[in-house]
Amino acid sequence: MLAVLEAFKAIKERHLEAKRIIDEATVQAEKIKKEAEQKAMSVYEEAYNAVISQAEQEAIKVKRKTAEEAERELEKLFLHAEERAKEIKAKAEKNFEKAVVAVLNMVLQ
Repeated sequence: MLAVLEAFKAIKERHLEAKRIIDEATVQAEKIKKEAEQKAMSVYEEAYNAVISQAEQEAIKVKRKTAEEAERELEKLFLHAEERAKEIKAKAEKNFEKAVVAVLNMVLQ
């Protein structure tokens, strides 16, 4: 009977030891899980910030390119407007000469 009690006592001690090991493992697993979550969040934030920075740089390039294209287009429009102004001035001078000749003809008739 003493041997059975000793066996039960040994089983209980082993059971308590196993429970303690499981509890410690559970605590360690939770700690590892929290650390992993924090690292994952840190990696996510770094990746997010990198993507945002890259998008901002791309937006700056697009904005600069758009401004350059707009400036070139404005230059073309300005040159076209100058040409049209010269054409109109030439036509106005020609019409002025015709008007002077017409007035002189009317006066002289």
